[in-house]
Order: sequence, then C-alpha cells, then structure tokens
Amino acid sequence: MQTRAQSYDVTARKFHQGTSVLLLAIGYVVGAGAGWWLVALVGLVMIAGRYWWLADIFRQFVWKVLEPAGILRRREVQEDHTTRRVARVLGGGVLLVGAILLSLAQGWAWILVALIAAMILLDAAFDF
Repeated sequence: MQTRAQSYDVTARKFHQGTSVLLLAIGYVVGAGAGWWLVALVGLVMIAGRYWWLADIFRQFVWKVLEPAGILRRREVQEDHTTRRVARVLGGGVLLVGAILLSLAQGWAWILVALIAAMILLDAAFDF
C-alpha cells in the first residue's frame, strides 16, 4: 500500500533552516563564551518545534509576520516528513550537546556544530 505525502509549507522550512545556519555562524563568530547560547537556542527550537509547532519560533515568525505582511509567499509542496523529523531531533540533540560542551570551554565542539550547520545548509539549498 502506497502512502500519500502531505502538503507542507517549504517557505517556512527554508526560513527556519536559513535562520538556524545564520545563528550558528553568529555563535561561532562571537565565540564559545557567548555563542554557546545561540547554539543551544537553535537546538531547542529544533527539538521542541518537532513536537510542538508553537515552539518553532522561526516558522511562527514566517506564518504570523512575514507571510501575512506579503514579505514571503507560502509555497506548499507534497513531501514525506519522516526523515526530516528524525533529522530535527538528532540535529537538535547534537547542537544541545555542542552547546553544553562549548559552555564548558571545549572549543572542539564547534566541529559538531559545523557538521550540523552544513547538513542544514545542504538541505536548505538542495533538499538533501
């Protein structure tokens, strides 16, 4: 039996991904001393937003501000979100671990953050 893919707003997803990568990059630029909380924020939004849509403040901003104001247009596409949901939880978990390590002055944790940022960027650019 074949399942039918649901329709989703990819505009909000792309904005979420772009905002996530931007915040992670800003976190890196400001350094672990202050940047770890940006990493934690993105990780929390990824995990909490997966289970409770209202917690995804990036998508909420699109739906409640940018789309109604006509700044962005909603674009619906049919796709299977199963792997995206798993990726959000795993990526958010890695970012939270990275934030904890950065708060403990473990600079090598930026490698973990960079790997997740690269995956988010690949998906945003190429639907990877």
